[in-house]
Amino acid sequence: MGSARERATTWTAGAPSVYGVVPPRPAATRVRGNNEREGEVVALGFLGVVGLVATAMLGLGGVLFLRWLRKPKGWSTAAPPSPETVTSARTRLEALKQSDPDFSIVSFEDFVYALYAEAHTARGGGQLDTLGPYLQASTRSALASLGQIPVSTLVVGSMRYDEVRVTPNAAKVAIELEANYTETAPGAQPTSYWTRELWVFTRKAGAKSRPPDRVRVFSCPNCGAPLDRVMGSTCGYCQAVVDTGAFDWVVSGIAVLGREARPPMLTGATEEQGSELPTRIDAELDSALAALRQRDPAFDQDALFTRVGLVFQTMQVAWSSLAWDQARPYLSDNLWTAQTYWIDAYRRSGLRNMMDSPRLGRIELARVTSDRWFDAVTVRVFAAGRDYTVRDSDGAVVGGDKNRDREYTEYWTLIRASTAKGPAKSDGVCPSCGAPLAINAAGQCGHCQVKVTSGQFDWVLSRIEQDEVYEG
Repeated sequence: MGSARERATTWTAGAPSVYGVVPPRPAATRVRGNNEREGEVVALGFLGVVGLVATAMLGLGGVLFLRWLRKPKGWSTAAPPSPETVTSARTRLEALKQSDPDFSIVSFEDFVYALYAEAHTARGGGQLDTLGPYLQASTRSALASLGQIPVSTLVVGSMRYDEVRVTPNAAKVAIELEANYTETAPGAQPTSYWTRELWVFTRKAGAKSRPPDRVRVFSCPNCGAPLDRVMGSTCGYCQAVVDTGAFDWVVSGIAVLGREARPPMLTGATEEQGSELPTRIDAELDSALAALRQRDPAFDQDALFTRVGLVFQTMQVAWSSLAWDQARPYLSDNLWTAQTYWIDAYRRSGLRNMMDSPRLGRIELARVTSDRWFDAVTVRVFAAGRDYTVRDSDGAVVGGDKNRDREYTEYWTLIRASTAKGPAKSDGVCPSCGAPLAINAAGQCGHCQVKVTSGQFDWVLSRIEQDEVYEG
């Protein structure tokens, strides 16, 4: 019979599919080698110890473009290389579940996104000290050196793990984040920035994770008092020193690796990287998939892949038509927000990115993970379509090539609440009340007002990672 992976990790559509292809995203940066990344993490750790992060690391790194709108050269239609089995940084971080059963990768990454946005917003408003429980003094200084100018429309384009270290005494996670945001000085025109930053999160043994509905709530991590009761590193209510990592994750180092004033790149072209690489299969895939099926005997991989196809189709139509609300039922809050940023940028520029003649080649299962709160499945999608950008006023092509296929692969992660069971659905109705899907920007059904995009009822797309960046 063979292993579970041999039997069920690849789905091939064969002829051109009726499903659409995911719309292109603004371009991600060139990927640096492991030695470069490790060097940066070591340097950051040293600088954090001596308190010089704020001044020494500003401006490190080259001039790199956020490449979430990809214009690649294509992947071969020949058989892909044999899959590569890996033990990823995320898998290493999940070791925390042994001492902290509430730990969740999904919730942790949600916390990272939320804190990053909260910190830059506070920086722009001169209120970084209010985040003392989560940002140590040196990291607040590093952010403050960027200037006290109001920040808006911040969106994280990508995040990647540079280092994960879990010991019996502590955990350390270094994450590289790329983002875009707008600064508007009083009396001046808004300025758009691209930035790449390395943030180091640490916490001590004994710290416990909060439930998913609390990870975006910033208060005293010991007693829950409002942040206005916290003075520096001490809570005025419970008197605890709260920036040590004893209660929750704290940012112990920040390095600004690159920051440039640059409007969104909407018509540029970059070459595909990584599509020729073998699919990165998590070393624990077989056992994790078997465990998921044991907990949910009705789980059906074919039904899940059909839902992936539905997401493809819906996103393609919604993106090309700029009717992005059509995709809302199938996207997590973070992904929805990130993509909305680029949709709005196209609208403001009078442009429209098109994906004609889309087709889905195949889907390969790469990773399955579960925790107390969520199940998560990562698949590699192989797709193609004619990708180009037109000017709305006259229909002129201003980017891409409407006569040549864009062929590419990406890693998609879908999440579902651990309490949800059964095959994935593709029937176009609210999973709570059964009414036709009509989901608002907050992810709530327009009929029953229940939030349906958290994964509570069915699989939603949570993360899209490029081949050259994905590490498992």
